[in-house]
Amino acid sequence: MLTYEVHVRDPLYGYIGLTADEVQLLDTAPIQRLRRIKQLANAHLVYPSACHTRFEHSLGVLHIVTLMAEHLGIGEDDLINLRYAAMLHDVGHGPFSHVFEASLKRINGDETTHEDITTRIIGEDDEISSILGDAAGEVAAILSEDQNGILNQIMSGNLDADKIDYLRRDSYHIGVNYGNFDLERILHTIQKTEKTRDWEPEHIVIHEKGMDAIESFRLARFLMHTQVYHHHTNVAANRMLLRAVDVAIRDGIVDVERIKLNNEDFLENYLSLDDARLITQILSEPGSTAAELIRRLEMRDLFKRGYSMYVSQEENYTIRYYLGTKFAAEGESARKIEKAVAEECGCDPDYIIADLVRIENSLFKSSPVLTEKEKFPFLIKMRDGKIEELEHYSTLAYTGEPRTIFYIFCPKEHRQSVQEHAREILDRTVW
Repeated sequence: MLTYEVHVRDPLYGYIGLTADEVQLLDTAPIQRLRRIKQLANAHLVYPSACHTRFEHSLGVLHIVTLMAEHLGIGEDDLINLRYAAMLHDVGHGPFSHVFEASLKRINGDETTHEDITTRIIGEDDEISSILGDAAGEVAAILSEDQNGILNQIMSGNLDADKIDYLRRDSYHIGVNYGNFDLERILHTIQKTEKTRDWEPEHIVIHEKGMDAIESFRLARFLMHTQVYHHHTNVAANRMLLRAVDVAIRDGIVDVERIKLNNEDFLENYLSLDDARLITQILSEPGSTAAELIRRLEMRDLFKRGYSMYVSQEENYTIRYYLGTKFAAEGESARKIEKAVAEECGCDPDYIIADLVRIENSLFKSSPVLTEKEKFPFLIKMRDGKIEELEHYSTLAYTGEPRTIFYIFCPKEHRQSVQEHAREILDRTVW
């Protein structure tokens, strides 16, 4: 059994225990930095209490992986590494979490992820590597997308500790019930497959008795995406922030060379950034467009929906095809639309934001689709011991297209003009 030296009070789980080595790890600069990175970026502009951070989420994941490991019979050595992985799984996030990742991809390529940076931090940060010692490689492997063992599934699978905690934690802090589900029932019915061959991997399964709890979990994730993460005001606020960052990079306010992966000081530069320090950099040029966008965010003078459409309901097949296959929010297609709208409305193109939001829940996808994307389906262990795919019994299976919404956001003073001209501009832009 693990010996806990310190206990931390958590609003969801009560006291979370930490071993002596985990206390040292918790006190490292990369993990303490997570106190200064909001879990949900600008969601507090929609839900004022959504000010929780990646730090407390990481502690929550630590607690959940321990509960899952206990129910799955994970050995102590694996549990120690799993708990390290839980504490470290988000250290690669940049300021404002996923929002900054979009800028990072444009600078370093579309394949760049915060998970890749997490792996670098585990391997290269002196503080962390001195605590993990020989376990560093095993901890990084648990967080690797290339693995699919039982430890990886606990950290990053269909039913993982990360999703379990952020759904419950986000729901708690926001004050909604969408993210609630029967965690106790899931933990009570979680199992792992029995190995019949030495080379055969183990997989997480849920006993048939827990099927309804899993359905609740899947639905909770979908509703949190539709009602919270993709709330149109939250989308507008995060897009304004992303535009401010991109403009600051374009105008040299933020030094792009410092956050290129091939820069020898990349990790030092990257880990020096958090929410407040990034904002401070942008505001260092008070007369810039980027600074004005940040000031609007600070005063909650948010851009409005000048135009929106549900793409699947669009009658013009050409527009439907264009938005569904050719449009990229960070590409030339978006810039073309933004420039045309800005010219028509007499507005700075930086203040017009074209965006496409796709709301889909991969947890509802069919097994063949998941397999194509190298994801594993939900598995149910029936009373007779047979392992089945959940979709064979689920009443929530979904085979349609994701809910896709096209937006043009703009300052409120240009809203009417955008409403009047956006459709005509869109009609001629797609050709």
